[in-house]
Amino acid sequence: MNTRVAPPRRGQSSLHSAAPPPRRPALPPQTPPPAPVLLTDGVCCCCGSPLRYPRASPSFRCTVCDTVTDLSDEQRRGKAREGTPVPDATPVTEEQILALVESFRARRNETDEELAQRLSQVELGSSCAEHDDDPEDLLLAFIATAFDNLPSLDASFRSFQPSLPLAVPSYSTLSAFYDVVKNRPIALDLLRGQVDAILRRPGPTLLQSSAWLISLIERRLLLSRFIGILANLPNALHHTLVTYLSSPTYPRAALQAKVDLLCSFLSHRIGLCLASDDLGSYADDWMVRACARVGSLLFAANAKRHQVPLSAFYVTLIDSLGEHALVQDFQTWESQSGRFALCQYPFLLSLGVKLVLLAYDGERQMMDRAREAVRATLSTRQLDSPVLVLTVRREHLVTDSLRQISLNRVNLKKPLRIKWEGEEGVDAGGLRKEWFLLLCRDLFNPHFGMFVHDPDSNLCYLNPGAVGMEDDFWLVGVVCGLAVYNAATLDVPLPLAIYKKLCSEPLALADLAQIQPSLARGLQQLLDYDGGDVEEVFCRSFVGTYEAWGEVVEEDLIEGGNDVAVTEANREEYVRLLVDFLLSRSVEPQFAAFAEGFSEVCAGNALSLFKADELELVVRGSTEPLDIDALRGVTAYEGFSPNEPTIMHFWSAFRSFSPTKQRLLLAFITASDRIPATGTSALQLKLQCLGEDSDRLPQSHTCFNALAMYRYGTRDKVERMLTLAIEGSEGFGLR
Repeated sequence: MNTRVAPPRRGQSSLHSAAPPPRRPALPPQTPPPAPVLLTDGVCCCCGSPLRYPRASPSFRCTVCDTVTDLSDEQRRGKAREGTPVPDATPVTEEQILALVESFRARRNETDEELAQRLSQVELGSSCAEHDDDPEDLLLAFIATAFDNLPSLDASFRSFQPSLPLAVPSYSTLSAFYDVVKNRPIALDLLRGQVDAILRRPGPTLLQSSAWLISLIERRLLLSRFIGILANLPNALHHTLVTYLSSPTYPRAALQAKVDLLCSFLSHRIGLCLASDDLGSYADDWMVRACARVGSLLFAANAKRHQVPLSAFYVTLIDSLGEHALVQDFQTWESQSGRFALCQYPFLLSLGVKLVLLAYDGERQMMDRAREAVRATLSTRQLDSPVLVLTVRREHLVTDSLRQISLNRVNLKKPLRIKWEGEEGVDAGGLRKEWFLLLCRDLFNPHFGMFVHDPDSNLCYLNPGAVGMEDDFWLVGVVCGLAVYNAATLDVPLPLAIYKKLCSEPLALADLAQIQPSLARGLQQLLDYDGGDVEEVFCRSFVGTYEAWGEVVEEDLIEGGNDVAVTEANREEYVRLLVDFLLSRSVEPQFAAFAEGFSEVCAGNALSLFKADELELVVRGSTEPLDIDALRGVTAYEGFSPNEPTIMHFWSAFRSFSPTKQRLLLAFITASDRIPATGTSALQLKLQCLGEDSDRLPQSHTCFNALAMYRYGTRDKVERMLTLAIEGSEGFGLR
């Protein structure tokens, strides 16, 4: 019997018998997913960049500047349980450093015989270990020890200074130490490596003391990483540093060197911005931001003693950013958006930059006034002039000026033009200059009674007895404001105290000394007297006095001040109150009127960028001696050749004049005897030829800063003609 085989199942070969499907291997038990890493926010101790790092980590590395920030115990609260270990401090004492420096000085002063004897005692092939007292070896050992870590550096070079609350390194010790190091390449390389290692990872003790800060700031090489760390330190450490730099014993040259170094580095960073296509990229450069903050510390230290001139802080490369970028920076600062702006640190801005911003601010306000004028024109159908024209009579100069300005208070932001009644001439600058000159001469005349003149200082101050003359003081304020706004220099004998009051800067005895030197000397003697019998010797009470129209006026400085004697215990309070009385309280209505007039023209955010010294320089111009060569370099010629005999005689005579006579000649040409605040480059003179030799005097065109003269044949004649011209001229022409 035949049997039949069942057909194979679909998908299975007929050559194999059917088998059960293979069993799948059992999967291992699944592990729970790892817990998410909790992140927290932090700030780099160097560049100040905000970062996120694991919450359990006691440190983090910055992705911007590659600096490692170790959290202190306080910063780790609620975060990492264990902190970064703090290395042991191995300090080098100040005595050891001084002994080392003395040994180097002894070697430098040793004679040839002493050198030969010392070298004869050194055996060839001997190791350095056999000469542990060798200064060169000790220097390297001290560097390796003191700069091994931040705690060691913080504990080294310590000495007590009475002006500081803590024991910190002294400047003389650090200066002597770094002088030794800088002349030895091996020691210098070792120091650089050690300092770089400390700054890359300062450690968790960064904020605990300031001794390390003072040690590094005297290194005379401000690394970018150190500038960043210094900028981001807390206010307490900043205060200690400012106190150290403003100490009476701190050398002026050392502070000047730090300012120069910082400004050079900032100029370098601004230069990189100029090389790029984005002129505003400096706002995102952490090095620029850090330099500006450190600069503010140096500026604060200098403000206490005024050792370094204000111009030393100027970063003149900022001028090269151009007006558009500077205006954008100014607008960013005004918006208070929190974004970095150079205007936050106005001491870095040169006077030229501030004048550009002042002009922009004034033009902006003028545009607002112009729009108001357009609306008024549309409503009244009368045209409004784009300039402010004052028509005045020479015989009634003050009265006409006050009346004209009072009638045009809404137009003071417009460009100023002067028209002398009954005289021909278009004001291209010269008539305006003459108006400023003659008006200030009348207003500051002692016979006018508005100002009190001190013969010792040759300066004027507000007359406390000039009650009821507020309109005239308002006019003086407007005139000073117009001078700033119209870039005109005024020869007004106002002291720095006036400009300090305009800038809301505090006044002190030094300001009174500038105005009334003899009175200030007497008050200083009162403060310095150590005889113990102040009350009997000086016989003063808390009463302030001033003279008004020949009468002595007395006012109590405190309630019942006439009965309170000045003693050794209260003399400082007496001097403070008396200075405030003489400079502020007694002239309060007069100054209020003056400030109101000044603000009529110059009120605005740009004015707050100026310090009192700068504002005085803008109003009065520079009092520095004339640089004849610089003036010659900015002089243009019409009809003359720069090297012909008459021109050579002119510059030779100009150079031989006395400083007073040089100022008179400059005033004859430009209507002002002062150089503009921005320097000689802003004053372009012009020498014009009137023809061949003649006995006629030279002529000046102050509108264009031009001097027109003939081709005088000899130097003596040039000098004589110039002398006659400047001694016989006044006003717009000759008298």
